[in-house]
Amino acid sequence: MKKILILLAVLITATITIYYLKGNAMNNETYTVLTPDGREVKFDKKTNLLIPNNEEYEKVRTRQDYLEIQSKFLLQARQILDSSAYKDYKPSYFNPNSKNAYGQTDYLSFESWYKLSFKSNYKEISPWTKKEKAYYESLKDKRDRYIYLVKRSNLKCSMIEIPDDAIARVDERGRLTKPEYKEIYDTVERNVNTLKSRLFSGEWRVCAGILGDKRAFASATVLNNSGFKSRARQSVFLAAQLGEVDALKVLARYFSTSAYMSGSNKNLSRSLEYKALYENPPLDEYGMIPYLDEIIGSDFIMDFSKSGVALDPDGGVMRYFREQVEEKGKFLDPRDADANEKTREEFVKAVEEALKDEALPYDVAEPDEKEYKQVILNRDINILESKIMSLTPPEGYPNAPYYNTPEELKRMYKSGKLDKRLNPLTPTMYKPSFPKDLKDKIEEYAKEHNIKD
Repeated sequence: MKKILILLAVLITATITIYYLKGNAMNNETYTVLTPDGREVKFDKKTNLLIPNNEEYEKVRTRQDYLEIQSKFLLQARQILDSSAYKDYKPSYFNPNSKNAYGQTDYLSFESWYKLSFKSNYKEISPWTKKEKAYYESLKDKRDRYIYLVKRSNLKCSMIEIPDDAIARVDERGRLTKPEYKEIYDTVERNVNTLKSRLFSGEWRVCAGILGDKRAFASATVLNNSGFKSRARQSVFLAAQLGEVDALKVLARYFSTSAYMSGSNKNLSRSLEYKALYENPPLDEYGMIPYLDEIIGSDFIMDFSKSGVALDPDGGVMRYFREQVEEKGKFLDPRDADANEKTREEFVKAVEEALKDEALPYDVAEPDEKEYKQVILNRDINILESKIMSLTPPEGYPNAPYYNTPEELKRMYKSGKLDKRLNPLTPTMYKPSFPKDLKDKIEEYAKEHNIKD
């Protein structure tokens, strides 16, 4: 009996070992890649090609050339996203269960953010501090102020590397003031009116704005045709701060005729506020409106591509809800004055379903019926979308914060998944992504002049 038991034990051990080795061998044949929208797809280690999933589709779509294009794109996109300046960002979550020495939970800190979510706009979103204002006003050169506002916006060129010294090197007549950057200037100038796609055109205009063409920031409104609504809004808002008065007229349209296209909700009184500013712009001695956010406030922007995950990069889901909200009246925008918990939850549920339905089937090759030229263009666009996501700070942009309903915020808070570092009430200079060189200069100036917040 004892021998039998020993023999059984050996057999069981051997079976487990074989199973384990077999499993490992199978696992060693593949590896996992995260797609831009956060899903996992499998790749073959030998070929470095995507292992397509054709089971859910009536037509098998595994044509080799398309499969190679799709595989190359997914690997390149992941490399871009993994090389982001924010890849090492570490969130700091609210803990609803912990208590301090006074018996208080994190709720008191969360409450102000929660109450803010019931409003569509607010003047205290990403505010200026006394220190930051003092340093900014110490800058007596228009170019220095231009550079500061550009860097403060956290907008970066996705198309070409632009060093800090090249910012604002194009004067108001469109002339390059430093020949060393002629190659960068010529590249941007050559591509700024590209017909490749609206996304490409918009991104080249952001680059032109960084070089010194403030009007280009305003015309980057074409980015609204993509899903990057917050980026588009920050660009136009920055144009207005830099003194491009026509940008105020663009912002006015965002609350009337172009509401959902820009990630906003229709608000005619808000539109009139911007129109009034356009008719009588409060320009300072440098021809700028740096404190525009203090004059009119910033608005919460509906943008589904955030936190490093591109859920609606082409804006298709947003276009669908523009139709559902503005044309058919099927849903009430959660930012609407008449919205309540029921209508907001209905909207959120519908968004979740729409995003799921519109999710790209990354684990199949491109449909055979698409022309090869269009396939290549699609992948070029997809790569650019990944670059944009890699450059977008976790908290979004100072004057275009991401929108979450009060109920969404509360759910995240209660589950311990709400990052307190993303609080829109945090002053801009204390945001995780605020340029370190600027912050060091601000602190040094404040210390030198005994300025405290």
